[in-house]
Amino acid sequence: MGKRTKQYRKLMRQFQLLGFREPYQLLLTSDVILDTIKLDLMHLFEKTLSCKNLKPMITQCSIRALYAKNVPPNKDPAVVAAIDRAKTFERRRCGHLMDQDPLPERECVMSCVDPKSKGENKFRYIVVTQDEFLRGRLRSVVPTPLMYVHRSVMILEPMSAATQQARDQQERAKLLGGIIRGNNKRKREDDSDDEGSKGEESGNEGDRASANGEEEKRKKKKKKRYGPKGPNPLAVKKPKKKQPPPPKKKDEPPPSQASGEKKSKRKRRKKQKSEGGGSSEGGHGQLQGETVHASGDGAQD
Repeated sequence: MGKRTKQYRKLMRQFQLLGFREPYQLLLTSDVILDTIKLDLMHLFEKTLSCKNLKPMITQCSIRALYAKNVPPNKDPAVVAAIDRAKTFERRRCGHLMDQDPLPERECVMSCVDPKSKGENKFRYIVVTQDEFLRGRLRSVVPTPLMYVHRSVMILEPMSAATQQARDQQERAKLLGGIIRGNNKRKREDDSDDEGSKGEESGNEGDRASANGEEEKRKKKKKKRYGPKGPNPLAVKKPKKKQPPPPKKKDEPPPSQASGEKKSKRKRRKKQKSEGGGSSEGGHGQLQGETVHASGDGAQD
C-alpha cells in the first residue's frame, strides 16, 4: 500500500464521520469523461477511494453538453465515445426541463449538490470535475470531497478549510454534550440524595433501621479472593464412613448366668505303672475306686 493510498483512506474516514457512507455517490462532469476516454475510469475510482462499492452519476445537463460538442461540422470520435460511456452511468435528475435551454454545467452541479444554497452537501456527493472554478465554489459547500485527473492519475483533494471547521465544531459539540449530560446526571443524583435525606428525617425509625441494615450487608460482603483454586470436587475420592459397632443388648444375661451353674470338671489322673502282674490288678482296683469316688462326688453335689 502506497503513501498516497494511506493518505486517501485516512481522509475518507474523516469524511465518514461527517455522514458519508458506502456506496459512494460520484457526480461527474462532461470534461472528466472526455479526458479519460483511454483510461479505465472505474478502476481509478476504486483505487483512489479504496472501495469497490461505487455509484457514478451524471446529470442530464452534462450529457446535453456532450451532445452540443458533437455538432456535424465539429464531430469528434472521442466525443462519441464519451457520450457512449456517459450513457452507462446512472442518470441524476437535476429537474431542468428538456424543452428549455440547458443550464451551464457549473450551475447544474451546484443546484444538485447544494439545492437550497445553504452551503451544505445534502446528499453527500463526491464531485469529480476538471473545472477549477467549480471546484473553488464547491470548497465552501460542507462537506464535499473533490476529485480530478492529473496526468492519468486520480487526485483526491484534501479537506477544505470550511469542512475542517465544520468537523471541529461537530467534535466540540459531541464533547460538550457528553459533559452536559454528565453534569445533569450528577445534579439529578444530588437532588435525589437531598430528597432522600428529607424523607429520612420525616420518616419512621423503621425505614432508617432498614437502610442501616442494607448498608451493613453491603459492608459485610466479602471481597473476591484471587489465588490458586482447590482441587476439582468431582475428581477427589470421597472418604469412607466408619460404621459404628452394634450396640449391646441390655436384656441379654451374661454368658455365665445363661449356662447355669458351673459343672464340675472331671479330674483325670495318670496311670501309675507298676511292676509284674499285681500291678494290673492293683491298677484295676484303683480305677474302680476312682470311678466310685467320682460318682460319690457327683451325688454330693
